[in-house]
Amino acid sequence: SGGAVRPPRATCLLLASFAAGSGLWLLVGSQKEEQPDVASPRTQRSARSAAQLAKWFRWQAVLASEAAAHTASPGKGSLALWGDSITESWRGTSYGTPAGRANGTPAVLAQTLARRWPSPAVLAISGDQTQHLLWRLGDGGELPPPLASDGALTAVVMIGTNNLGAGHLPGPTAEGVLAVAREYLRRSRGRLLLCALLPRGDGAELLPRLCPPRCDRRGAPFRSFMPAVEKVNQRLREEAGGGRLSVDFPGRVSYVDCGGPFRAGGGRREGGEEEAEEVVVRLMPDRLHPNPEGHRLLARCLETALLGKGWGVQPTGYSRLGLPLGGSAP
Repeated sequence: SGGAVRPPRATCLLLASFAAGSGLWLLVGSQKEEQPDVASPRTQRSARSAAQLAKWFRWQAVLASEAAAHTASPGKGSLALWGDSITESWRGTSYGTPAGRANGTPAVLAQTLARRWPSPAVLAISGDQTQHLLWRLGDGGELPPPLASDGALTAVVMIGTNNLGAGHLPGPTAEGVLAVAREYLRRSRGRLLLCALLPRGDGAELLPRLCPPRCDRRGAPFRSFMPAVEKVNQRLREEAGGGRLSVDFPGRVSYVDCGGPFRAGGGRREGGEEEAEEVVVRLMPDRLHPNPEGHRLLARCLETALLGKGWGVQPTGYSRLGLPLGGSAP
């Protein structure tokens, strides 16, 4: 009562996990199956262990604190990037801990997007699915009033590939992504660049583990994630590129597909004979996460899309054409 401030729900759950140890694992394990378009924190359904679950809540509390500390920069646009491990790579971490596969990626961020949008907020957690980001934007406290009220804020959201990796079908996965988009747009004054899912070429390794229940009509495992990725992206493109989402939030939402440089056009021939890779392994060594070179191409794509909408500010020392003042293009 009085002037007391109620801590975010995420903080309460985190404290409970510290107090009860594995009790949180048992508590969330009793919850029903997670749905892509229904807000949920990580539970036993989507965490590999009690330790990972505690790590998730610990890192999420850090992200909520960073979001709460946001201050708008007069005359400069603000940029926030929400997502999963692909987005967390901009920080060089996984669950807040340095990740070898992301070595060098923070430097790429500093050399690219951060030159135009100083100190971009990277609010991402490895392994997250749409329902987790949906929860983080609400009860998780990652869209607090200072951030939500910033009319110069542009959010870049890339989420959903882990839903497919967990066995969710393309339709529900797309609805989950759109639920995240609507939650952000409804709760904030900012703009949204909704990203297509990037290509992934790890289906041969992962898809057999998802069958059953995710099998083809013959009862065999699917061979590739790419048909599902394309179905999700088609739905997002329709909604954000002139569909209901863009009608409901006019001038505030755009869609971009940055997957082109990562697609190798390969797959598997009939009978299981190996063909070319589905992704460019030079850019995605594990066939899922872009490396620093891949992130540089991703940054270039995002910047082009944002500037194309007029949602950018010029970096210090650069002309309106993006060239260094007093010099030529590097």
